[in-house]
Amino acid sequence: MEIERLLDLARKLIDELTFCVAVTQAEAGDLNARVVQPLPMRDDWRVDVMTNRRCRKVREIESTGRMTLLYQHDADKSYVTLVGRAEIVEDLELKRAIWQPGHYRWNPGGPEDPATVFARLVPDRIELWSAVHDVMPEPNGYSAAVLVRDGSGWSYSET
Repeated sequence: MEIERLLDLARKLIDELTFCVAVTQAEAGDLNARVVQPLPMRDDWRVDVMTNRRCRKVREIESTGRMTLLYQHDADKSYVTLVGRAEIVEDLELKRAIWQPGHYRWNPGGPEDPATVFARLVPDRIELWSAVHDVMPEPNGYSAAVLVRDGSGWSYSET
């Protein structure tokens, strides 16, 4: 499969969605999933999700250094999964730049509050499956197309 076509399609699908599911691993090994509203994905595929230090996902990311974001695109019968390294960052300038009145509901201390942080994902793997865009690898469409970060680019993976 053509890598650039897959990357363009994955970005298109992600850009059209407001919410996704963030998955982190608990200390006991269970996986915890929750719906989040990430910021728009950056050109380097980095994704930031505003959160609060009191949240379970923060502890889990700090423990494992990993996170998965799953974007389900119903209209295109597609999904994109970003898997990779994650960290908790306090980026005051970013908080100030994106702050909206509705953010006070979950973060009453405002953008200046150090408890308001970002879960930052730097993906090293992208999985993509789409019935509408005919991205349904063998066997019989039961597998996703998988791209892995290869230095500064991406390569197709059979696993």
